[in-house]
Amino acid sequence: MPARNSTTTAFEPRYPGTLGALVCTLAALTLLWPLLTGQILFGGGRSDMFIAGYAFRLFGATTFKATGAIPQWNPYLFGGLPYIAAMHGDIFYPTAWMRWIMPVDLAITWGMAIHFVLAGWLTYGFARALGLSWGAAMTAGVGYELSGIVASQMSPGHDGKLFVSALTPLAFWLLLRAIRQGQRWAFGAFSFVVALTVLGHYNMSYFLLIALALWTLYLAFWDTERETGANPWQCIFLAGVAVVIGIGIGALQLIPFLQYIKYSPRADGGPDTGWAFATSYAFPPREIFTTILPQFNGVLGKYWGQNPIKFHTEYIGLLPLALAALAWGDRTRRRLVSALLIGAGVFLLFSFAGYTPFYRLLFGVLPYLSKIRAMGMVFFLVAFPVSLLAGIGFDRVLSRSVSPRTVLFFVSGFGVFALLGVLGGLQAVAEALAIPERAAEVQANAPDLRLGALRLLVFVTLGGAVLFGIATARINARIGVVLGILLMVGDLWTVDRQFFQFSPRAAQLFAPDAVTSRLQATPLPYRALEIGSSYGHSVLMAYHVPVALGYHGNELESYRELGDAASGWRSIFDPHIVDLLAIRFLILDRAQPVPGFHTVAGPVVTSLGTTAVLYEKDTVPPYARVVATAAKIPQEQIVTTLVDPRFPVAEAVLFPDSSSVRVDPVTQPLPIALTRATVTQWSAGHMTVSLTGSDPKPTHLLISENWYPDWRGTVDGKPAIVRRADASLLSVDLPPGAREVRLWFDSPAYATGKVVSAIALALALLMMIVPVAQERRRMHATASPAAA
Repeated sequence: MPARNSTTTAFEPRYPGTLGALVCTLAALTLLWPLLTGQILFGGGRSDMFIAGYAFRLFGATTFKATGAIPQWNPYLFGGLPYIAAMHGDIFYPTAWMRWIMPVDLAITWGMAIHFVLAGWLTYGFARALGLSWGAAMTAGVGYELSGIVASQMSPGHDGKLFVSALTPLAFWLLLRAIRQGQRWAFGAFSFVVALTVLGHYNMSYFLLIALALWTLYLAFWDTERETGANPWQCIFLAGVAVVIGIGIGALQLIPFLQYIKYSPRADGGPDTGWAFATSYAFPPREIFTTILPQFNGVLGKYWGQNPIKFHTEYIGLLPLALAALAWGDRTRRRLVSALLIGAGVFLLFSFAGYTPFYRLLFGVLPYLSKIRAMGMVFFLVAFPVSLLAGIGFDRVLSRSVSPRTVLFFVSGFGVFALLGVLGGLQAVAEALAIPERAAEVQANAPDLRLGALRLLVFVTLGGAVLFGIATARINARIGVVLGILLMVGDLWTVDRQFFQFSPRAAQLFAPDAVTSRLQATPLPYRALEIGSSYGHSVLMAYHVPVALGYHGNELESYRELGDAASGWRSIFDPHIVDLLAIRFLILDRAQPVPGFHTVAGPVVTSLGTTAVLYEKDTVPPYARVVATAAKIPQEQIVTTLVDPRFPVAEAVLFPDSSSVRVDPVTQPLPIALTRATVTQWSAGHMTVSLTGSDPKPTHLLISENWYPDWRGTVDGKPAIVRRADASLLSVDLPPGAREVRLWFDSPAYATGKVVSAIALALALLMMIVPVAQERRRMHATASPAAA
């Protein structure tokens, strides 16, 4: 049916919603069609999904299928870290369910593809709810779907960011129905969407909630079409309750995460906090021209801006920007247009982060802001309102309420900009804006800048001709909508396609070789240390190989201290630390003598095209050992003591002086423990250690896996005391004559979170069901007298 309050005479297709979904799907397929040939979107060998995300999700899926439970502990990276609390992607998001029934690589890829389409279709639906015509709503939907900030998240594997981007229009839409139209059940549905965004990507969700708060205020106080007689404060209260319930649904992820913060690099005063961290990877204001001409600052490998790397683009598109500029003239929607402009401006300032005083004002006010970096990701909340403004502007063009002269004025502005680029004028601007260290990159980018400007000029000419033709009635509405959407898709496609790098299936990407096969054939537990870039990052986790390092970003801070992460993990290569971490294997990218190790496989060419050589320690280090001597020293001295060549690392264990452990005076020579430990069962978050021999006094079992307060244990069936020792490792107090130790990871925070989530889930359902039941009862009561 036609959109409510539409001011145009544009055509209305017979099945508008179905056709809208089809158009969004076809727009996505212009970029995603290789998926139909069996390829996947892992971005080659550079994406986050390839270097870590796939391994995380594979581990979660295989563990769940084997045990029926979500793993709580990941032993494969950085000496082990909590799986749920430390965050490993979409653990509880519905896309995780796909990985239980589909091959993991296909589930990841198609999960992103579905959300890519949803981003457009849900924006289309929201635009229709705002009263836009079909063509205008379709313009908003496709414009947002193919906007650079949304589309360019696909190939790098930033699926969580894509999930939140896709759900954004649905969240706005539900609030519109709840507040403007008085459909109170929508508050309950809104709770579910809040929960999904939190479980999808909590950083993106954080800023989306700010945007939704502003939208709620607009609907409650400023919207001219809001429900007559509605109490604005009641609407705000219900929206707030819905947010709290939505966050509560995500409690099974959030409560463990909040507990984990103080043990992570994001703890107060930690390396991943503070102004410098929070303002890194922002969107520099001097790169604002990339919203019109992405080649201005260079694309991907040609990028010369102020960030170290950049795998996305903020390109919005010519037609969306030109049409958005025309939206201001819509007097019937002036308040809505103003709200969208304010929203776009606020989040543009957010994306600039430390480059403007605005962010400094909020930095000390908004909680956890000091622990969130890469503020450039907030740009999706700029692209979204701009896309809606583009739809409003297109409605004006279709209704011919914009003069041809006005159309030419705005389009010619883009034309002048593009012509400057073609003639080399923008190159001088780029050189003036570049930091001195990137001068050579700016020069190398000059041909791409000129070619990009020529591309822009072509679309300016074609787009201007179409808009002018519609404004002058030379092109009718039906043809105008088709041409406009085709041009917009073509414009955005020429930029977006550079960010879509497809890959063969995971079986080929992670094909086994002599090195990985040898590692997989070795019984666990052990640990491997890679020196070089044969595999890199967290790739070996995909082979279920525990590594001493890896790629995560939120590993335990105690382990970072043990390995001296601040100095490039220098301590991790110390012989004492190698022994403590049970590093049995070394992987180098070329053959060479390694004292204390011998070659067992390689050199081989990996599936990445790199070279790998596997070395095994001459004496296999124990994963668990019994130590008779313990000492307490200040925490800050433990690592320096451990790496001291004079320290008997195999015969003594160190505890911080704040520990409650009982220690005897150290005597020389150090007594050697008579008890021997053997790991008889080991899996993610579970292990059993058998003990033989006996010591006359209490001793300590030291295990080469990280301590965290959620580890539990028993000694011969009785509750054990589990401590942190040697800066980061697990230790268990052993009484004389102990025979067996069992350890398992069990998080009370996770258990509490599941209860809170269940309660919140029930409340959200009630928020949906009760208003519907009340409305039906009211309608029945109204109809009964008439029937009588």
